[in-house]
Formats: sequence, C-alpha cells, structure tokens
Amino acid sequence: MPFSVVAASLGPSPWCLGGAAWDRKLRLLSAPLAGSSNPVTESCHPGGVARNIAHTLRLLGFPVTLLSAWGDDSAGQTLATDCNRLGIDIHAVRTIPGCISGAYTAVLETDGNLHLGLAQMEALEHLGPETLRDTQALRAEAPLQIADLNLRQDTLTAWLGEPRQGLALLQGISEAKMARLPEDLSRLDALIVNAGEWWAGGGNTEMARRGLKRALVTQGAQGVRLGQWVEGQWSWTTLPAIPLDRAVDVTGAGDAFAAGVVAALLYRPENWRGAAQFGQHLSHLCLQSSTSVATRIQPGLLALFLQICSAYDN
Repeated sequence: MPFSVVAASLGPSPWCLGGAAWDRKLRLLSAPLAGSSNPVTESCHPGGVARNIAHTLRLLGFPVTLLSAWGDDSAGQTLATDCNRLGIDIHAVRTIPGCISGAYTAVLETDGNLHLGLAQMEALEHLGPETLRDTQALRAEAPLQIADLNLRQDTLTAWLGEPRQGLALLQGISEAKMARLPEDLSRLDALIVNAGEWWAGGGNTEMARRGLKRALVTQGAQGVRLGQWVEGQWSWTTLPAIPLDRAVDVTGAGDAFAAGVVAALLYRPENWRGAAQFGQHLSHLCLQSSTSVATRIQPGLLALFLQICSAYDN
C-alpha cells in the first residue's frame, strides 16, 4: 500500500497552530558592510513555522489542518491559495480585516547561514484564547497538535489547558519569543527548540520548574539532544548530526525537523528517538534546498522512518 494512503488512513488529521507568513530571502553577495547598501539576490514564497510544518506533512501524504491568521491583503490571498493547492485544511484560519499578513525577511550570509531575521506577525496577535473555542472539539480528537511560539502566551496557556486525546508539542521560534513560553508546561508532551532558545528560556532548571517532561534540542552540527525529566533530574541522549558539506539555506530547517518528528509520532507515538532521527533527515534535506520546504520531501521517505524503527525493534 502506498505510504500516502497509509498516512491518510491514520484517523483524524493532526493540527498545526501558529504562523503563516510571506517569506522574503535576501542573500548577500559579499561580506556585509554595516551602514552601507549591500548587493543581494532575492526570493519570495509562502512560509511561517506552522504553515511550513503543515506543508511538509502534506508532502509526506498526511491530511493536516492549520489554525492561523492572515490579513485581507494580497499576501493573505496568496497564502490561502497556496494552502488550498497543497490540500491543507484552512477552515480554522482567520482572515483579519484591515490587517497586514505575516511577513518574514531573512538576510542570509553568502554561505546560507542567517545573518539577520525580521518577523512581523501582527495578524497572530488577534488570536486570543477565545478564538480556540470554535475548534476545540475537533482538535481534542486529533492524534497530535503542534503549536509554535508565534502565538500569544495567553493563547498557548489556554491551549495547553484544553482536554485532548492526542499529543501536544510546542515549537520554538527564536530566542526573543521564548518569553511567550507558558508558565505551566506540565501538560506539554515535548518542547522542540534549538540550543540558543533552550537557554534563553532558562535552561534545565527553569524548564523543570515549569513542569516540562521532555525536550528535543537541536544543536546544528553538534546533533540533537533528547532530554527527559526522570526521578528529579534531566536524562540526556545525543544523536549525532548527519554530515553536511555545505548548507544551501538554513531557513526552514527547524520546521522540517519538527515536521519529521510529528510525522514519525503519528506512526509510533512512543518512539521519540526514531522521531528525532527522522526529523534530522528532513532537516538535512531542507538545508540542501533553496526553499524553506524542500521539494524532495515525498511520501516514500516514510519508509526511512520504518527502517529506523526496525533497527530498534530487532
């Protein structure tokens, strides 16, 4: 049976809650000079963390629902059209009258690493806790929900307090937005962040104080750390990074990792190590792509995850 058919038959769709934006990438053609005009190349396409995760899940063959907000401008119309093209369910996306749709501008170094990121997410500020009520019953039946820290802190707090049957994951955005982390993380199944975000959020002691039980911390070339709070202390396992000669573009690599984790957990909800490894493989593909969602991602890649699981089962 094709993997896309298997994915589609797993039951209610997962939900992605958070950012949908218009991405603009400016790649420097030489070393940047502060206070001066710098020549760049430019590319634009749909982006946003939650939307990128949903996009990747669709490429893998999963049904997926997006909860987000955008403006009633041309960018919002383009985002809606693209989501419909991909088959992302956007019935829970709010169009905010008179609001500018989200936008992310990435200034990239000549080697593809991020020099400066600028995010405008005005539309998402309209998603307060009360906006979750209309979809709560549907989301409660979902096998998994993943939210990103573009959402307001009070909205994320309300989301974590909802009754649900499936897993709840929270994806970091930036060190600055770790300030939106809810105070009580005891009902969160896992926090996915990079190393800078982990320490910006207070690190081991603070995360334990908030009740966090599991973390997946990406570290670039140093691999991924899997942490679990067990018997009053953090227990860490490190997965080595997949070798990479050169990154084409780092934008979206963290979103690809999160999408891989989500996809894997939909198959094996308890296999966190396998989920992290599959996330690494999708992130590796994204790092070799000039787009924020790698076009090489397709349903057949799920066979790789099943091979990873078989290695642990034998």
